[in-house]
Amino acid sequence: DNVRNQLIQFELLLTTATFVVAIFGVVAGIFGMNFSISLFDEPEAFTWVLLITGACGIFIFCTFLWFFRHRRLMPL
Repeated sequence: DNVRNQLIQFELLLTTATFVVAIFGVVAGIFGMNFSISLFDEPEAFTWVLLITGACGIFIFCTFLWFFRHRRLMPL
């Protein structure tokens, strides 16, 4: 029973990490579209978008971990 709980906790952690990585996929998909906006003309815009997306991803991941710990779903 303990092994099953550990597997469920690990799966929850992997699902959360996959969600955060999917956010990067959405951003890359937007930058791969064939339309033009003013953001594409700025040389440093992509770096800023990656930094902001990374910071948001880390924040979302930490928020999920806090929520799981708060609800006692994961003993981190």
